[in-house]
Amino acid sequence: MAPIIRTCSLGLALLLAGPAAAQTADLTDYVRARAADAAGAAGIAAQGYGRALAATPGDPVIALRAYRQALMVGDMALATRAAAVMEKAGVAPPDTALVDMAVALAAGNQPGAADAVKRLKGTPFDFLMPIFTAWLAQARGLDGVAVIESLDLGALGRRYAAPQRTLMLLAQGKDTTVALDAMATLVGDGDADTRIDLATVRGREGGRFLLDGGGPELEAVARSLGAPQPVTIIYGLSRMFRAMASDLGGDRMATLTIVLARCALILDPGETRARIVLADAINGAGAPDLALQTLAAIPKDSPFARRAAGVRVAVLRDAGRADAALADAKALAEDRGATPLEVERYAQLLTDTGRHEAAARVYAEALRRGGEGSADLHLDYGLALEQAGRWDQALPELRKAAELAPNRAEMLRTLGVGLIAHGGDGVEALRLLERARKIAPEDAEVADALGWAYVRQGEVARGAALLEAATRSDPAGSAANEHLGDAYWRLGRQFEARYAWRAAAIHAAPADAERIARKLREGLTAAS
Repeated sequence: MAPIIRTCSLGLALLLAGPAAAQTADLTDYVRARAADAAGAAGIAAQGYGRALAATPGDPVIALRAYRQALMVGDMALATRAAAVMEKAGVAPPDTALVDMAVALAAGNQPGAADAVKRLKGTPFDFLMPIFTAWLAQARGLDGVAVIESLDLGALGRRYAAPQRTLMLLAQGKDTTVALDAMATLVGDGDADTRIDLATVRGREGGRFLLDGGGPELEAVARSLGAPQPVTIIYGLSRMFRAMASDLGGDRMATLTIVLARCALILDPGETRARIVLADAINGAGAPDLALQTLAAIPKDSPFARRAAGVRVAVLRDAGRADAALADAKALAEDRGATPLEVERYAQLLTDTGRHEAAARVYAEALRRGGEGSADLHLDYGLALEQAGRWDQALPELRKAAELAPNRAEMLRTLGVGLIAHGGDGVEALRLLERARKIAPEDAEVADALGWAYVRQGEVARGAALLEAATRSDPAGSAANEHLGDAYWRLGRQFEARYAWRAAAIHAAPADAERIARKLREGLTAAS
């Protein structure tokens, strides 16, 4: 994936180029679009960039901004026009070829799609060329399976080629046994979306078995199955683009995720799962209102409505609309068909908003709903109880988490820190933290916890060395810097102590800021 990062770096350089690059006498539309862009008003930004590009049709800087915003809002006419400007200037990002290919295929223009595929050679997306080539061959009446098997795929290509090869086999209908064997292999990998893709192709009679035992969402899909879905290049590639977008999901890759999800929707506007991924990526790109609008287009009776509702909760949370997020999360968690994940999500929101007693009750419900074997749930339940002031009840839950996941440093660290903080068995706490350090020697939180434990038991120099390691790993860590300052003060290194406390103050939570400020004024005292 390193080449993709280089590509993104090129895009970033273009994005950061100033308006001076725009050769136009009137930059009003551009400036307004930039402001709307920064404010997350994607629709207004796209319109503004579109007008600015019309005024300066050869400017690649404006074109790139117009292209990115157009993909967010779904203005494919603007996206195509902007991509052509960048292509002519020789600065088009490689993903424009993916978009052009999807647009061409959706219009039934297979020669145009083939031309777009050729532009992928030597780009970060060239690992997809064998898959595209095979589907284009199959669309012309040739044997796509034979084509894909004759080409060098590479490790990343094989990841996405396997489902596509199976779909091609189903499309050919030549050898049911081979196709069924291929399906069995894919279903065995446990990917729910792949199971849905294959079941949709097989239809109600032949596909329901692929969804058995998959939980509420797959049960809803099974109920919605109709006649078998014809397998075409459109169907196969739309599902591949969606799978890639899902794999990339996250704020750091939001731009590329938007491209891939949008390609899926260009090919199949009814691909609801791609729309959900798109909304999540749009939120990651800083446009929560557009993300909510995108989710609002998903019917309430869709088999994927609950998945969409979960993303809506995340969008509301990220937008600072905690009450609305809590209301939606509560509705999902208290529904008769709620999953443990939905219950856990609601509990986490309660925790994030300081409602620890309520969070503890919801975590307890999640455990009752089948989460008893989850170390993470026991950990979260224990932390909620501790924050609610119920340490005696929290301790067994934290012990259970450590018992279920004895090789996870987080579980050992949390239990060890809790024992120390609440006057528990110090020897046991040190043993837990030392084991956590062996498991995760680079973990700054573990180094901080063990170092501070040594300081508290009087081994200040030994503890300071670990705290120094913690702050090297995480220079912005407020807790580790504060602890290091305390250790330095005890060692008589007062100048260095104040330096560490100043570092701690930069990112200190409001509840800790006054304590750190007092140490900076007065040094380490009994009160601080």
